[in-house]
Amino acid sequence: MGIRHAIQCLGVPLLLALGACSPSYVQRTAQVRVLAESARYTEARKELAAEADRSSLDALLVAVDDGALLHRAGEWEQSARVLNEAAALADARETVSLSQELLGSAPWRMGTLERQTLHALNALNQLKLGRPEAAAVEARLTNALHLRQHLEALHQTELERSLAFVPFDEDFRAYLERLSIGLYVSALAHELAGNEDSAFIDYLEAWRITRGTPPGAPSSLTHLLPRLVAEARRLGRPELLELEPLLVERPPEPVSPDPGALVVVVEAGWIPERCLVPRSGTQVWSVCTRSWSHAKARVEVAGRSQVAETVTSMENLLIRRGALGAMADTERAPSLAVNLGAAASYVLVPPLGAALIIRRVVEVNTRMEQGWLSLPAEFQVARLSLPQGRQTVTLHMGTREQVHEVDIRPGRPQVLVVQME
Repeated sequence: MGIRHAIQCLGVPLLLALGACSPSYVQRTAQVRVLAESARYTEARKELAAEADRSSLDALLVAVDDGALLHRAGEWEQSARVLNEAAALADARETVSLSQELLGSAPWRMGTLERQTLHALNALNQLKLGRPEAAAVEARLTNALHLRQHLEALHQTELERSLAFVPFDEDFRAYLERLSIGLYVSALAHELAGNEDSAFIDYLEAWRITRGTPPGAPSSLTHLLPRLVAEARRLGRPELLELEPLLVERPPEPVSPDPGALVVVVEAGWIPERCLVPRSGTQVWSVCTRSWSHAKARVEVAGRSQVAETVTSMENLLIRRGALGAMADTERAPSLAVNLGAAASYVLVPPLGAALIIRRVVEVNTRMEQGWLSLPAEFQVARLSLPQGRQTVTLHMGTREQVHEVDIRPGRPQVLVVQME
């Protein structure tokens, strides 16, 4: 009788204590996104820092958003430093204690797509800082096969189970799990560093991924094929037998160290938010797109014009992964010990068990909502051969226009990274 009375007395306080959940990062940082979408990146960072102090926001989400806002502002060195710190914190969070899972206090963890994108942004930072070797090392980490194995292995069984319930072509797996923009940037870094064979291999792999996209996916690298054929000939690569028959529309471009070149990387729009949508009389987690033009950037320079190609659409990837049941790969299924602990607590001490279960459900839903929302919706690329010297580059996307000055030199391409909506 005494024990039961004590449990009943403890029930309400326990429910109140355990029911407190971490703040919703997405809701608390709404003003940050408003400022960022107006290209007011300095103000957005100040608001992010102030809100982090007021609300004790998740440190990893604050770090990645801060690093991405610095990247958008062209603060390449600071962005690289902050994103490196975020990567270290993400590594530390891969180990979560049973008590954290049981109490519903496990922190937000980066999914594989987000982690790959972190390294892609950092590789672009390094390219803009004139460090191609560092960029190559960073960019190689965008490939899921080069991430630490447990980042992918923890999701693989559930991913396979999810994919089994829908018509799925195995050839699309590379598109769903690997970022072609990461391989493209890796190839570009190797090219700038003078590693010709490594550059060819990564360009070829990025091109192959885009050729294996699902129908309707906005991902292509057709501008690469002539260069791949010419490079395969020059380097004596065995892949020439695969590539040459595909080049039917135009002859391969001459490839030599003499002409100048410009590679424009356009980070377009904003990544979708995770949201609850009605389905079959209930609500399920999905993704909701954010407003942006969805146009392709057009590059004009030295009397030439080229429309950029979408290499990787983060928006399309998230929508397709959501439809396949693999959208929220930041969430790990709780361990068997956690499930048994919650069940046992509910049987032995109902108020405590109920509080634990409620706490876990609330926290899981809170973490499902979270995401790295300062990422672009798409990475677009254009490459043009240009005469040497100072060139004025004009970019058009929808009603927006940007003008940049670049110095074109022989031997290695100039890299221009821009943000457009």
